[in-house]
Amino acid sequence: MKKNKNALVSVFDKSNLDLISKFLIKKKYTIYSTGGSSKYLKKIKVPHVEISKYTGQKEILSGRVKTLHPKIFGGILATNNRDHQEELKKEKIINFDLIIVNLYPFEKTIKNTKKTDEIIEMIDIGGHSLIRAAAKNYLKSTIIVDPLDYTNFIKSFPETVSRKKKYAIKAMKHITKYDISITKWFEGIEDKEYSLRYGENPQQKATAFINNNMFKQLSGEKKLSYNNLLDLDAALTIAYLTNSNKHICTIVKHNIPCGASIETSQIKSYTNALDGDPVSAFGGIVAFNKKVTSLTAKNLLKNFYEVVAAPDFDSEALKILKKKVNLRVLKVKKYKVKIEQRSIFAGMLIQQANNKKSTIEKVYGVNRLSNEKINFFSNVIKAVKSNAIAIFDQTSLVSQSGGQTSRIDSLENCLYKFNLKQKKKRNNKLFLFSDAFFPFTDSLKLIKKQKLKIDIYAPMGSKNDPIIEKFVKKNKLNFFRLSDRHFKH
Repeated sequence: MKKNKNALVSVFDKSNLDLISKFLIKKKYTIYSTGGSSKYLKKIKVPHVEISKYTGQKEILSGRVKTLHPKIFGGILATNNRDHQEELKKEKIINFDLIIVNLYPFEKTIKNTKKTDEIIEMIDIGGHSLIRAAAKNYLKSTIIVDPLDYTNFIKSFPETVSRKKKYAIKAMKHITKYDISITKWFEGIEDKEYSLRYGENPQQKATAFINNNMFKQLSGEKKLSYNNLLDLDAALTIAYLTNSNKHICTIVKHNIPCGASIETSQIKSYTNALDGDPVSAFGGIVAFNKKVTSLTAKNLLKNFYEVVAAPDFDSEALKILKKKVNLRVLKVKKYKVKIEQRSIFAGMLIQQANNKKSTIEKVYGVNRLSNEKINFFSNVIKAVKSNAIAIFDQTSLVSQSGGQTSRIDSLENCLYKFNLKQKKKRNNKLFLFSDAFFPFTDSLKLIKKQKLKIDIYAPMGSKNDPIIEKFVKKNKLNFFRLSDRHFKH
C-alpha cells in the first residue's frame, strides 16, 4: 500500500498557490497550512489541515510563533531509517514530503519604510527554519521557495533526488541572500546599484553595488566611473588607515599612489603630495583624512582632478570646489576595510585586509622615523603593486615603482624617477621602503652606489638574510627590519 504524502504550505507570496495546491490534492497529498496561507486556501476551496489543529498548539505572539514545533520539524528532519520512523509513529508525527515556503519580504520592506518596528516584523524566523531543515533533508523531502518553480514541479512530477537537490541549493541561496540583507540592515548598510558608463575599458559593461550610507556626492554632474571607484578606494584606504591627528593627503592615479604626505597642516600635506609627481597627479583622485578647508580648495582648483574625497568640507571650500562642474566632490565616512575579495577563474578569493601596523627591528643604524610615520609610509607601500619600492623624505612620498617581476627592476625605476624629478632632494634625509625582502645584495649595492643619505626599511625572510645583514653592517647602511611583508598583486 502506497503511503500517504503530506505537504506543508507556509507562504507570504501567494502567487500560483492555487495551481500547485490543486495539483497536490489531485495527487492525493494532504496539505497542512499556516494562518495566512490557510485563509487563502479556504478562499479558493482547497481542502487542508490547519497547522494549529495538527500540532495542538495555536499560533501565539500575533503570529510570530506558528511552525516552530517538534511535530513540524520532526516530520521534516526525520529520515527514512527505521529508528526515525518508529519514533515518529510513537510521537504521532507525520512525515512531510513537500515543503512550500517563501519568506517575509524583508528587502522590499526596507525600501518602502524606515520604521524599525515594521522592518523587524519582516525578519522571518519560522519560514527560514523550515527552509533550512527541508534543504538539509533533501534526500527525503522537496523544498520549493520560488512560486515560479511550481510549474516545473508539476511537469517533472514525481521528483528525483537530483531535482530535489537543485531545489535545496536554490533554497539555501535564497536564505543566504536574505540573511545578508538583514545583517546589512542591522549594520546600517544600504546597498545601492549604480550603473557605470563602462568598465575599465569602453567595451566592458560595468555596475557597482555600493553602500549608500558610506558616502554622499556633494558636487559634480558626472557619475563615478569604474576606474574612479578603484582609485578612490586606494586613496581613501591610505588616508584613513593611518590613525593620526596630523593631516594626510593622498593622490592616486591608475590605482597607484603618485603622492602622499603627512603634515602638521592640510595645505602642506596637499602641496607635498602634489610635489611627489605633479605630472601623474593630473586627472587623479585626491583624498584627505580631515575636513577640507577653503585654502586647500583654492589650491585644488589649480589642477585637474576627477574626484576629491574627505570626511567633510567646510561651507566655503565646497562653494569653491563646485565651480568645477565635472569635479566629483565626495563626503566619505571614515572606515577600515576588513575583508578583500577578488573573482578568479574557479570562483573567488577572500582574505583579511592588510591592516596590521608595521613595527621595526634594528639591523644596523639609528632609526630616525616615528612609529606614526613608519605606519604611514608602510600604508603607502601597501598600495603600490609588488615588487614595490618607495622613497620618502621626512613627510612625503617622492618616488615609487612597482609591478615589476624583479625587485632590482623596481628599484632601478624608482631611483631613475627620483633622480629625474627630485634632483633637488638628493641631499635630503631619505627613507626607502620595500614591500618584501631583498633576496640578494644587488639591490643594496645599487642603493649604496647612489650616495644618498638614505635609510632602508624592509621585511626579511630570505635564506640569504645572514648575507644581507653582513653586507649592511660591513657597508654601514642604516637598515631596519619591517615586521610584515606588504605584497599587493
